[in-house]
Amino acid sequence: MGIALLASACSGGGDGGHGNTKAAPTPPAVTTPTPAPATPTVAAHPAATDTYDLQAYCYKNGPTTLLTGQPPYRGKGPHPVLLATTSPTPLSVNATPLPSPGETASAPPRDTYHPDPAKAQLVACVVNKHKGKLVTTCRYSDDYVRYFRQGRYDVMVYEARTGRRLGTTEVAGDDHFKCLPQVTFFQGEPQSKTEWLDPSLPAFRKALAPWVNAVKP
Repeated sequence: MGIALLASACSGGGDGGHGNTKAAPTPPAVTTPTPAPATPTVAAHPAATDTYDLQAYCYKNGPTTLLTGQPPYRGKGPHPVLLATTSPTPLSVNATPLPSPGETASAPPRDTYHPDPAKAQLVACVVNKHKGKLVTTCRYSDDYVRYFRQGRYDVMVYEARTGRRLGTTEVAGDDHFKCLPQVTFFQGEPQSKTEWLDPSLPAFRKALAPWVNAVKP
């Protein structure tokens, strides 16, 4: 133990006079405060690495860091756009990330509406207004009921590179639904439940065409 303590003292610059060693000031290099971490800048995250980076534009205060490494919203369309939502219930498969059955042949190139996050030029934030007409009522055994309503959705379009809001539009959900032969209800789930029908991919294509297909200088 004595040797270990002595070795430690020597590493601090002692000269053998233990009184002087104890009183010696700490070297300036140690006492000088280390610089505070640099404030995160836009260069900290130059481009999106996943869809969550882009979805941050849909939150109330937007992303903490602008994704300035995204490609600019410029040139001929179609401009890659990511459909995003902050709703607890994500958009169903008929809207994103894949086209619904039967639409594959007419769907746009995969990188237009379902792009590599780093290539997205636009972000379309989809918000369910929880309004819409009743489309159908599906009744099941044990008094389980599901009400399917045509959803109505506000869509805000942002430029991914700058976070600039480009405009808004509204999209209506499907207005038809065929009751399934059987459904699964989980223990504790309410016996009656309202489901909102999402827009189809063609409905999004039509609503977002003014931004996606625009020619930008």
